[in-house]
Amino acid sequence: LLALTAEEAGLLGSSWYSDHPLIPLKQTVFNFNCDGAGYNDTSIATIIGMERTTAEPEIAKACEAFGLKATVDPVPEQNLYERSDNYNFAKKGIPAIDFAPGTKAFDAELMKYYHQPADEVSSLDFDYLIKYFRAYVYTNYLLATMPQAPVWKAGDKFEAEAKKLYGK
Repeated sequence: LLALTAEEAGLLGSSWYSDHPLIPLKQTVFNFNCDGAGYNDTSIATIIGMERTTAEPEIAKACEAFGLKATVDPVPEQNLYERSDNYNFAKKGIPAIDFAPGTKAFDAELMKYYHQPADEVSSLDFDYLIKYFRAYVYTNYLLATMPQAPVWKAGDKFEAEAKKLYGK
């Protein structure tokens, strides 16, 4: 477990850690980032980068177990993958995703709360968040018990770095 800081200031915490790890990076088999700008669809979990790794079936299974559908980045033009802490690990070759609450679009509903004073506890859907966090925990379990560690899918732009890092 690793908690990072200064994501909004330019991914500073993940940048520093990925350059100065406490354990060799090749011992890190997966980066399971949890970051999100809010949610506007309580039937899904948005998994940025899910389609890029072999962890995709486990992620989908965990979400389905709690009545959620795992979906990929709904707004690729926003470049969310490269704007979150998972990116600094991916650049080093570590398979990485961002497990975020259900976002179908960066629309007025989401922006009403994103970095706004209106972002209060009273606006949260706790029934949804319980399902979301259960899916999050179960995903971690499924990934940790995979017979083979998840890897980048063939052809992903980080695959070459992974081969250098892991020697495969």
